[in-house]
Amino acid sequence: MEKKNSAGRWMILLLLLASFAVTFMTRFVWSPVSKTVMSELNMSNVAAGSFMSAFFIGYVITQIPGGTLADRIGVKVTLSVGLFISGAATIGVSLINSYGAGLALRVVTGLGAGVVMSCCTKVISENFEQKDRGIAFGVLLVGPTLGLTVANKLGAALLTAYSWRTAFRAVGYVAIAIGILTAVFIRNTKAQGGVKPNLLTGIRIVFTTRNLVCVCFGGFFYMFLNLGVSTWANTYLNNLGMSANQAANVMTIYSVGGVIGSLLTGIIVKTFHLSMKKYLIVVYVLISVFTLLFGNTTGAAALSVIGFFYGFLTYLPNAQLNALVTKYSPAGLSASTMGVQNCVFQMASILSPMIVGGIVDATGAFSACWITLAVVNLMGVIFWTALRGE
Repeated sequence: MEKKNSAGRWMILLLLLASFAVTFMTRFVWSPVSKTVMSELNMSNVAAGSFMSAFFIGYVITQIPGGTLADRIGVKVTLSVGLFISGAATIGVSLINSYGAGLALRVVTGLGAGVVMSCCTKVISENFEQKDRGIAFGVLLVGPTLGLTVANKLGAALLTAYSWRTAFRAVGYVAIAIGILTAVFIRNTKAQGGVKPNLLTGIRIVFTTRNLVCVCFGGFFYMFLNLGVSTWANTYLNNLGMSANQAANVMTIYSVGGVIGSLLTGIIVKTFHLSMKKYLIVVYVLISVFTLLFGNTTGAAALSVIGFFYGFLTYLPNAQLNALVTKYSPAGLSASTMGVQNCVFQMASILSPMIVGGIVDATGAFSACWITLAVVNLMGVIFWTALRGE
């Protein structure tokens, strides 16, 4: 791990992947067990939904502080403690007998998980050359799909064999175990040159650096589309008359395409020596085209084919956005910068479902969903054209 050409960096990358994936396990283990918990604790649908929102609140709150801590005191402590907190709070949910206690623990779970992305970014920036960071982030960003899949499968299996409480305990123990591994194997580096970053450091860097502003808002509009698809695709497919299983099959194919896209995006850019600016502009345009194609297709077979390529394209930018953040960040302050960037990106998670839902309600046509997402995504191209130094 001492050298950027060390084979050990790939083992560390797998540990980062596990760290990132387990945060999605703690987030989504709620999904397969929610109906059982609702019945046991006499919770409404709104209350059940708030368990997911509570996690997200905590997750956003610690984005910027997490980056600051990673740069100031080091990744080893920040990442391992964050995973321990998230794991312990997840175990705590297994002990609840009231809605209020569960809600508070879900916020705490999110607080712990919120530091992970900034920590992973710092480790990647220190151990991978710029030309390899797209590949490294591509591997890391398999984490959300991996975590979601494991959470659903494991949660459902443990619910059936034991109880929902066992499912939460198991995921919590996994998070703590990975936290211990990070404490043992991650090197604890701090900001260079005696710099002591504070909560405003990352904000100042991002909003006074032209290229980081471009990445910030170019990424925001992309995430707006990404979250919009995740929120509304299943509803669209159900409105076409598909069964839940048929809709799930289409979205599974979409996810498979996404994983492949995430893994290949860095290899594509590195192999063909592509300009990142031109690459992102072309990919954004193609994503908007396939958004309209997907939203104007009604057959299950055609949607599966288009869905695969749509997923592939939609996941191409993500790793490159993170690689660009590390490229334009000052040395030793990549975590602080990523904390701010990711906080802005996550704002799309709040705005996209509400805005798109409001437009669909106002127009009475689901086609408005896909038109809105395609147009908003293209707005990101404006910021990529302003990117300098490519």
